[in-house]
Amino acid sequence: MPTPERSVIEGFDEALRAGAAGDEERRWELISHLHVHGGQEALEVAARWSDHPEPARRRLAADVVSQLGAAPGQVAAAGPYREGSLALLLTMVREESHPDVLYSITTGFGHIGDERSLAPLVSLRAHPDAEVRYGVAFALLGRPEAAALDTLITLSADQDAQVRDWATFGLARQTDEDSPRLRDALADRLNDDDVDTRVEAIHGLATRGDERVVQPLLDILESPPESADSGLIAEALCALATADPRLLPHLPAAISSRGAEER
Repeated sequence: MPTPERSVIEGFDEALRAGAAGDEERRWELISHLHVHGGQEALEVAARWSDHPEPARRRLAADVVSQLGAAPGQVAAAGPYREGSLALLLTMVREESHPDVLYSITTGFGHIGDERSLAPLVSLRAHPDAEVRYGVAFALLGRPEAAALDTLITLSADQDAQVRDWATFGLARQTDEDSPRLRDALADRLNDDDVDTRVEAIHGLATRGDERVVQPLLDILESPPESADSGLIAEALCALATADPRLLPHLPAAISSRGAEER
């Protein structure tokens, strides 16, 4: 019968092998098991691996502590290893340069959700690797600090579509903030080449009652892209407090769509 410490190490080793084989699904199955069952032993193994010469081991250490102690349905911020995990990630981010590891660290900060991670996240907003910038955008979703919103505004104009989409999502739907600067950032995305980003901007401005969204909303209603989120578009139309008669013909279908989703 293996000791608890030995079984945790075996979990780390097997996850490392799965990653080396390109089997990310199996890797994350093992990581999720460690999140729930690894406990203090997993935190100690992660600490030993956190400065290992192999980036794959450092990445795994970050992925494990990111949600350590969070049972299914819980968030890492409520877990019993929050302080130890956050301290380890804060130590790692000071010296880390590998993009894959930085991505895991930044998303880990997002799962833990602590203001002490704000400064390193902001410092990575212009990192040359798009995955790292995406991790920053993910980590700042719902953060109340002015620096977090400023960074999301910056990232909403990123050259990478996925980064723009998530940052715009953060501005549109993950904050109650309603300022001219935030609205202007959303307005700048109304004609974005990426349809997901564009729909997020439309939704964010519509729910804030900004009439700059009327024509872009009409355009997407009259010629909806195949990949557009019809539910978000319907919500935007129903939320937009305007008497513009051009929108009225689209309301019955939007109301029907929302009703079907709520059932």
